[in-house]
Amino acid sequence: MTSPPPRGTADSPTGPSPSDAAREISQFGSAVLRGVWVPQDLATLRQAIVGYCENRAERVASGTASPMTLRYHEQGTVVLNWLMIEGRLDLEFLARMFHGSFYQRLCQAYFDDDTLYLAPERIASRNLQPPYSALSALPFHQDSYNQDRRVRGVLNCWIPLDPGSGTKSPGIEIVRDPGQPGFERKTASTEASGYDAISIDPDRIVAAYGDNVLAPAMALGDSLVFSQDVIHRTYVTPQMNQPRIGFEFRVFSLKHLEPGASADDVRAEAYPLV
Repeated sequence: MTSPPPRGTADSPTGPSPSDAAREISQFGSAVLRGVWVPQDLATLRQAIVGYCENRAERVASGTASPMTLRYHEQGTVVLNWLMIEGRLDLEFLARMFHGSFYQRLCQAYFDDDTLYLAPERIASRNLQPPYSALSALPFHQDSYNQDRRVRGVLNCWIPLDPGSGTKSPGIEIVRDPGQPGFERKTASTEASGYDAISIDPDRIVAAYGDNVLAPAMALGDSLVFSQDVIHRTYVTPQMNQPRIGFEFRVFSLKHLEPGASADDVRAEAYPLV
């Protein structure tokens, strides 16, 4: 599968408006945004994730880590509410980072809503450290597999916290299509574990979408926004031998819930970005 340049006009915030980028996502499932995040905020995110991972590594080295902690350590997985529980990040910081950003205005246009929410139980980060990145790289999957089924629409703003993502360090590769909910996985078994439970066969993607994929090179401050049914994976080659930490800023609106879902129940488990 080749990686053609992005289509549409959402590759730079200096040209298109947030509404343009929202239309890009509605049509193609994703938009690349350039230079939209403040370096100091990215440094704060990175410091919180590194501190958490270093503390977890000490537990693994001491032999006190649980099997689940060991698995998450090997995968480089960090969930946002873990960072919040340990006091490494707080909602106020994330809300300040979001408020007034290009991403906020994009979300407002995409969801047609000014009241937006963050759900911190979802995966927030992957800390990929070569040579392990080839082992922990995520296969093709959809975010909707592991999200709250009551929420029909979620936007994920994937933000690299290290330079060279997609060139010198692992990046992200996406299918340029909004996707269909519940694209068939490799295994439908409820007993599948780890990546087996979310993996999509690349041959099926080629059959359905051809080479219509994108693996953008991203600098600090850039991000890739995509909707929950977009098929994507970690993009890693042997030449990508530098570490990379990425942060996932997932946002949703209560206007877009499954029929019969209680907005009050969903709101009670979410965090308002106000």
